[in-house]
Amino acid sequence: MADIYRRAQRTVVWLGELDVLEMDQQAITDATERMNFRPVEREYSTPEDQLILKDLIGFKAQGNAHELGQRRREILAALLSRPWFTRAWVYQEVVVAQKGIVLCGSLEMDMDIFINLLDGVCDLDLQELGEAASIMYLSRGYKPMFAIREARFESRTGLSSPKKSRWLSTLWQAMGNLDATNPRDKVYAFLAFADSTDENRISPSYGKSIQSVYTDATVRSIYSVGSLDVLELAIKSSELPGDFPSWVPDFSRPLPSSPFMTHNVGSTGFHASKDSQYTFRTSNTELTTLKVRGHILSTVASVNPMDFHNHKPSQTLHDWIKLADVTAWVQSQAQHRIPRESPDISEETLSTLQLRVLRTLLAGGAGSDDTPDNLDYSDAKAILGVYHNESSILEAKNNGLVDKPFHQIDSDSIRKLKIQSREYRWMQKIVKIMVNKKFFMSAESDLGLAYEAVNEGDLICILQGSKTPTILRRVEAGSNHCRFVAQCFVDQCMRGEFYEERGWTNENTETFVLI
Repeated sequence: MADIYRRAQRTVVWLGELDVLEMDQQAITDATERMNFRPVEREYSTPEDQLILKDLIGFKAQGNAHELGQRRREILAALLSRPWFTRAWVYQEVVVAQKGIVLCGSLEMDMDIFINLLDGVCDLDLQELGEAASIMYLSRGYKPMFAIREARFESRTGLSSPKKSRWLSTLWQAMGNLDATNPRDKVYAFLAFADSTDENRISPSYGKSIQSVYTDATVRSIYSVGSLDVLELAIKSSELPGDFPSWVPDFSRPLPSSPFMTHNVGSTGFHASKDSQYTFRTSNTELTTLKVRGHILSTVASVNPMDFHNHKPSQTLHDWIKLADVTAWVQSQAQHRIPRESPDISEETLSTLQLRVLRTLLAGGAGSDDTPDNLDYSDAKAILGVYHNESSILEAKNNGLVDKPFHQIDSDSIRKLKIQSREYRWMQKIVKIMVNKKFFMSAESDLGLAYEAVNEGDLICILQGSKTPTILRRVEAGSNHCRFVAQCFVDQCMRGEFYEERGWTNENTETFVLI
């Protein structure tokens, strides 16, 4: 099916009639022609483009003009929420198409310009109103539209991931954003992004059970890539076990939280197992158990009772992170733990401990597309300063100081606030990594962040083929049969730091059977 769209001279998308936008449709066309649209650059929108969009939609307008701008955004948000944007099977049509044309009423527009126009309005909506109040951002089709834009950009520029990992990333995008009448199509609709020459390719079979289809997809993904990246998608809920084997993702449901490997599953700076490969293989892909090899790093000694389930982007970072409360909890727990050779947490200075806690809560920057998985201590120190200076940043922003053009800022303090405001917005974005996760401490006083299913006594393992540490739960004491609980972040353990310290090799591993 995908080959048809790849070979077609153009693909036409009909979105239905266009609701009255209370602005001339010619104005839309004129605005897009004036914009400095650059289809081969990720950041297509310039400050000049944003001014054109503001004028087109009616941002910053007063009185009746403000109401008009609000109605226009509501209509565009309704357009973005039409079913076409969330259908699983149409995703491949627009991503692989050489040239796309969007028809909406009498409006005809190049597909890339249309998508970028909507994305530009969404970006303005976010800047003006924030995530909690942005009707464009909260629309059902925003994330699929953004995923389509990113996928087309990567395809055009040749920056896309290898097909073996791209398919996995596409499945993750589909889990929470795209709909299919038949749950099997949450896998089959995206085979266009799998490696068709791979010996582990999947052939659609609607006679199979949903569990069998999802298990088959999971096993073939592991074999194809030689890694356990797909386990990042196997988070179901805080209650274990589920209807599927614990290590098989339910592709029909969205993840309860952001994964540790950014928006491209498998794309990360983490290398907890030092680039080791998954080695177990069998000709049977309809498994109920999965054998894995690895090392036990530690056990979960205590889990912070605080959850971040109900926190919303409209709250301040102090409300979100509660750094003082988590730090105090770490200090109290450290008094009852025997630390390894590194300095005792209870003896660390408060500022140093806060850096460690903050870095762990933000999962080393894993939620960022700009600085993925690379939040070192110097970065954390700068961000900690922004966190403590939050009230001044918000006050300056509310007074319009940090939004002034850069050349109009003479004061060094205002210049600094402007820079801090950008870092503050960056923190607001990546802090969502904490949602539905728990802060924990290991038996060796290592600090970690994991999905909320984590419990005291769980094993913290470094498995071959896994880029992040993995939480496993023994079925019974002394057994090597375990349930997969979650992948996690453990501070100072994300790049294979323990291999030399503990004399680990790929040969002296333990075998676990995941059920």
